[in-house]
Formats: sequence, structure tokens, C-alpha cells
Amino acid sequence: MSQKPPISGRIEVAVFDAGEISRMGARLALESGGGVLVTGEADDETSALAVLAAGSYDVVLIDVGLPPAPTAALALVAAVRRAGGHPVAMGAHADPDTVFAALRAGAAGYLTKEMPAAAWGRAVAAAARGETSVPRSITALLVDYVRAHSAATPLAVLMPSEQRLTRRELVVLESVARGQTNRAVAAELSISVETVRSHVSHILAKLGTPTRSGAVARYHELRAAQAVH
Repeated sequence: MSQKPPISGRIEVAVFDAGEISRMGARLALESGGGVLVTGEADDETSALAVLAAGSYDVVLIDVGLPPAPTAALALVAAVRRAGGHPVAMGAHADPDTVFAALRAGAAGYLTKEMPAAAWGRAVAAAARGETSVPRSITALLVDYVRAHSAATPLAVLMPSEQRLTRRELVVLESVARGQTNRAVAAELSISVETVRSHVSHILAKLGTPTRSGAVARYHELRAAQAVH
């Protein structure tokens, strides 16, 4: 993200969301308090990357539904974080798999679109200070999720074996966890996009999750369990 003179006394924010009405709602919620100014917007991954290249923002709000979901959003969160920015993920709902994936990718918080304007303002202000802000309702949801999955997902179930993930599937999952698209994984591993899709389908089935973000969350659970062992 390039540098430009800041607008004195205000937090500059970029909003990435495929829906025009959603972007407008985010802008109204953020600017209602007077301390935030939305100076960048994008409705897809390509235009979002262009916005990041052209401007400097204190905080970047990224909708997890940005197509292709959630890969595009996770890649953007990671890109903003690598550039030293403060990404905040948002979504229509607080799906635990998606929230975990966004936080692990580097998000400084997670917002749901029904939250009041004050909550949006607090989250953006916290992110601008370099803090992580997750509303209490989502924190409680994540705690329950971790407790349930810690008991239900032993390390042996996730380790490579004939019955579970193969070593190639683990390599593909690792790439997906870095926010790579199927095409990028195919190029990296010198295999076809169809082969990658097949691997991803098998991974989702074996890990018992219908979404890529859920598979990413399970991958990080495996890494954490491996570190303990």
C-alpha cells in the first residue's frame, strides 16, 4: 500500500464487499461517529488489490463473502497484514470456521453486519491502534467451538494415513490455508486445476467440513496439536 498524507484526526478505511448496499451500510455505520472516513471501496478481489496498491489506509474491512469465498477474503487479509496494515473481517454471520480462518490469516477483528454502528466504530478504532477486537458474542461462540472440537478431533484422525489425509492432500491443504486459489495451487505443484479440485473435495470429505474455511481451521488445529506433541 502506497503512502499518502493522512486526513487529520480521522481513521481512513477501505471497505471490500461485493454488495453495493452492504458497502453503503458499512460507510454509514463507520462515518456516523465522525471519527472515521471511508476513502476506498472495492467489489471484487482484483479491484481490491488495485485499491490497496493505490492508497494507504489505517484499517481495511474485508467481507468474507467476497468471491471466490472465502479464499479471496483470506488472501486479502493476509496481504494487508503482510503490508503492515490492519485488516478486519466481516460477514453476514459469525460462522466459527470462517471466523477462525480470518483471525489466523491476520484479521484484527471480526464483525457481523447486524451489529450496531457503535460496535463497528470500536472495532475499527481498536484495529487502528494495533489491537484485536472480537465482540463478546463471537468470543463466546469461539470458546464453545474450541471446546467441542478439541474433544471431538484427536490428532490421529488428522494425521496422514491410508484412511485419512494423504501427504499430497496435506500439501494442498497447506497451500489453501495460505489463501491460495485452486489455480495458484495447481501452478505451484505442477498439477492440473481439476486435480486440485479433486484433492480439495477429498480433503473436505475427510475432515468432515463442507467449506474451505472449515478445512483451513482444521489444518491449524492439526498444526497446534503437532506443536504440543
